[in-house]
Amino acid sequence: MLEQIISKAHRILIDAQQTLSVESAAAVEQVHNDIVILNDFIDKELTAIERNAGLDDGEKKKARRRVFEQAGRKLEAIKAKRNYSDLSDALGVKSVEKPLEENRSFLQFLQEKEVRDRLFGMTEAQIVSLFGDSLFDGSNPLLRNAILNAPPGFEPVSKETLKKMQQAGAGLRPGIADELETVRNLNALVGEMFSLVKKELDHLRRKELPDALTQPTGAKDRPFRF
Repeated sequence: MLEQIISKAHRILIDAQQTLSVESAAAVEQVHNDIVILNDFIDKELTAIERNAGLDDGEKKKARRRVFEQAGRKLEAIKAKRNYSDLSDALGVKSVEKPLEENRSFLQFLQEKEVRDRLFGMTEAQIVSLFGDSLFDGSNPLLRNAILNAPPGFEPVSKETLKKMQQAGAGLRPGIADELETVRNLNALVGEMFSLVKKELDHLRRKELPDALTQPTGAKDRPFRF
C-alpha cells in the first residue's frame, strides 16, 4: 500500500548514506525500516478485511478507514520513538529549531540569576581578578553563561570583555558548524520521510469516507437547470 513512499524513502536513505555520517545514516535507515514494517501491518490488515466474507462493502470501507487511522497513530508513535533531538544532545548541540532562550530550563535560569545577584556590586576588575581565566576557558560554564545571558543593560562586565568571552567560547567547540549542519540534514531527511507517509495515509483514509462526506458542498440537492 505504501510501496511508492517506501521507494522514495529508499532514495532518501541512499542519499543519506552518501552524504551523512555512519551514525546519521543509520538513524535514517531506522526510519526507513519502520515505514516498511508499518506497510506490512497495513497490507496484512487490508488482506484480512477483503477475505472476511461476513462484511458487506460498506462495512469493509469502514474497516479499511479504521486501519488507516490506526496506521496514523502508529506513525505518531514511531515519530516519538525516533526522537532525533537525542542526537543533538549527543553532539552537544542545542536544538536548531528553537532559540537558545526556549531551550534553557527554568532551573538553569534561576541558577544563572543567582550568580548574577552574587556579582552585583562588584566591579569588572574585581570579577576578573576573582575568577580569572575561568571566564574564558570554559572551566566554569555556569559563571560564563550567567554573564553572557545577562539582560541587556545589566551585564556585570564591559562589552569588550563580553566579546572576548564569546570569541573564546566559540573556540571551545571546533567543528560546531559542521555538527549543526549534520543535525539539520538529519532532521530534514527524517522529517521528509515522515511527511510523505502521513500525507499518503491521510489520502487513503479520505478515500474510505462515506460518499456523502466527500462530495463538494452543495453537490446534493442542486437544482436541475434547463
